Amino acid sequence: MKILHGMSDVAGQATYSVDGLKKNGENAELVVWRKNRTGYPEIGRDMHIGEKKMLYPYYALKMLAFSIPAAFKYDIFHFHFGHSLIPLALDLFWLKLMHKKTFMEFHGSEIRFSYDKTRPEYFYTDVIEGPEKYRVRKNDRIFKYIGACITHDEELRKHIPAKKLYITPLRVDITKFTPQYPDPDKKKPVVVHAPSNYLAKGSKYVIEAMERLAEKYEFEFILVMNKTQGEALEIYKTADIIIDQMFAQTYGVFAVEAMALGKPVITYISDVIRKTFPPELPIFSATIDNLDEVVERLLQDGRLREEAGRAGRRYVEDYHDNRKIAKMQAEIYRGMIEPMSTLDSFLYVKQKMV
Repeated sequence: MKILHGMSDVAGQATYSVDGLKKNGENAELVVWRKNRTGYPEIGRDMHIGEKKMLYPYYALKMLAFSIPAAFKYDIFHFHFGHSLIPLALDLFWLKLMHKKTFMEFHGSEIRFSYDKTRPEYFYTDVIEGPEKYRVRKNDRIFKYIGACITHDEELRKHIPAKKLYITPLRVDITKFTPQYPDPDKKKPVVVHAPSNYLAKGSKYVIEAMERLAEKYEFEFILVMNKTQGEALEIYKTADIIIDQMFAQTYGVFAVEAMALGKPVITYISDVIRKTFPPELPIFSATIDNLDEVVERLLQDGRLREEAGRAGRRYVEDYHDNRKIAKMQAEIYRGMIEPMSTLDSFLYVKQKMV
C-alpha cells in the first residue's frame, strides 16, 4: 500500500502515525499544506501554502500540481482535521470514483463547533452559527464521500455521524520521551499548565486556583504558551505536576506526552467518558470547582506524585505507543478489522507487540 497522511498535522498525530507506519515497514508519507505553530511535522513535506490573498492563484496551482498526481500515486488517503487534497473537500468525490480508500481523522474543534462558556457541564455544544456554517457544509461533504472516519475516544463520537467510525488512541513516539519521575522528597514542586487555547482549556480557572494555593504551599507555577514542541518539552521535564484541560471531558496529546515523561496529570474527565477508557487510567480528574483540592493532594504527597508518574508511563506504553497503533491503522486500511467500542479499541492496541 502507498499511504498518504495529510494535509495538516494536529499535535503531531499525523507525524506520529507516519513514523509508526514506517517503523512497521509500511510505505507511508506525510504531506501538509503548512506546518503548524508547534513545529509539526517533524517528518514529511511542508508545501508552504500560505494565507496571503494576493498569492491565492499561486497556492491553488501549487495544490493542484501536487493533488492530481497524488490521486493516482497513493492507494490510501488518511486525512486530518477536515483537510483533504482540495479545499472544501471537493476531491473526495473523485477519489471515491477512483476507488481509493479514504479516511478522515477528526481531532476536535473542526467538528465540535461552538463552546458555551455559561454551562456548568463545561461541554462543547452543537449550536451552529455564523462562519461555522462553512464547516458544516464541508463536513457534510466529507461524511457523504469519505470511506470511513477515525477519532481518538468516545467524547467526539457524538459529533461524527459517520456510517463507519474507528477509534484509534492518541499516539506518541515513546522512544522520544525519557521518563523523569517526580522526586518524592522535593520541597518545592513545579506545577505546569500549557494551554493551546486559553479559553477552551480553562486556563483562567487554573491560574486562579494556583494563586489560592500559593497562599498555603510553596511551589513554582509555570504557564507554557507560544512555544514549539521541543521548547515546551524541556519545561515539562522539570514538572512534578502537570495540569491539562478543564472542559473537554477527556484527555489530549498534552496529557499523553506528560504521562510519557512520567508526570502525574490532572485534567477533567467526565464520569461517563472515563468508563470507556481502561480502568487503570492514572489521570486525576478535576473540575474548576475542585481543582484546588486535587492539586493540594498532590502537593502534600510526594510519593503519590512519583507513583502516579510511573503509572502514567506504563499506561502510555500500553495504549499510546505509535508503533502499536500503526499496526492497528494498517489493519484498518486493509479492511482486516471492523469498528470497535472505545474500550475494545484500546485493549486491541495493548495486545500488539513492538
